[in-house]
Amino acid sequence: MNIHKMKTIFIKEIKELKRDKISRIMVFLLPVVIVLVFGYGMALDVEKIPFSILDEDNTFTSREISYKFINNDRYYTFKGYVKKQSEGIDLIDRNRIRMLLVIPNGFEKDLKNGRGSSIQIIEDGVFPYRASISKTYSNIIINKFNIEQFETKNINDLFIDLRIRYWFNEEMRQKNVTASGVLLVVLFISPAIFASLLIVKEKELGSIYNIWTSSISKKEFIFAKQAVAVLISFLNYFILFAMIMVLFKTPFKGSFVLFTISSFIYILVSTALGILISTFVKTQVSAVVATSIICIIPSILYSGYLTPISSMTNEAFIVAHLFPNYYYFNIIKMSFLKGFNLNIFIKNIIILIFFYLLFISISITRFRKYQC
Repeated sequence: MNIHKMKTIFIKEIKELKRDKISRIMVFLLPVVIVLVFGYGMALDVEKIPFSILDEDNTFTSREISYKFINNDRYYTFKGYVKKQSEGIDLIDRNRIRMLLVIPNGFEKDLKNGRGSSIQIIEDGVFPYRASISKTYSNIIINKFNIEQFETKNINDLFIDLRIRYWFNEEMRQKNVTASGVLLVVLFISPAIFASLLIVKEKELGSIYNIWTSSISKKEFIFAKQAVAVLISFLNYFILFAMIMVLFKTPFKGSFVLFTISSFIYILVSTALGILISTFVKTQVSAVVATSIICIIPSILYSGYLTPISSMTNEAFIVAHLFPNYYYFNIIKMSFLKGFNLNIFIKNIIILIFFYLLFISISITRFRKYQC
């Protein structure tokens, strides 16, 4: 390959990017916007649930269990007491609260007499996932209260002292996963779109005829175009990585050098896919639409970003392994949450390299140097 010819194409694209304001906005601003939208909007943590309390017993014990909920300010936000159940249900209907804690009359008396007592939790079930998580929080608080009651009666030896320790994501914050995983989405969509447009615009503007009639080979042309997309996307990677660390305070437990290498290879894969898509379309609009659809589905649905691959059906499990996103997300989880493992890293890197060679080989085969 002639390096001088490739350099000429490379410099031409850089100069055009400097002159084209819209392209600069799309290339540099779009990834930042996606990080902000996904980082803040895709956080699935259920916290600060607004709730009220209906205390019909109004005793020391009822206030004690009420304070268990009120003091748990990470997961609940206390919105005050209500005087009757209909008032609390009305607050739920008007979206003022999401949960109502009802402590019945005689609650303390039943406990002191050794009889079982109960409280009522009324959840807003419009969003089942949020209601289910809120119910889990309530059960934990109530179970802890029950254990404390038994301990005061010196019969705690009948119970197992269960202490749960969460490995890796110790704070159990979903934002640590969604914020770090946004690199999976951005570094697949943005570089692919940019790479596809670099070639499709030549077709749409008619300048592709200059390439067809020039002495440059199709390999030189494709690799020169890809070099531009890789350079810009790799610069974006450092910006996005800094945003994730600073804005979302996501922990990083791996090797930055090795993670950067894996991200570079992942960018090679995404740009090669964009070039492959450009061989099928003729307009920039169709390139953007096709690339977006092809990239978004595997990035979000079949990577493990939102749903663990292990919990999918057998068919979806197999499909997930057919996309490079799954393997890069393995590296992201390892680097940000679990800590570095060389064997796992090498296995996933080899597979990503295989995807790159596959995409770029098909792209070179499909690209026609001369018009048929």
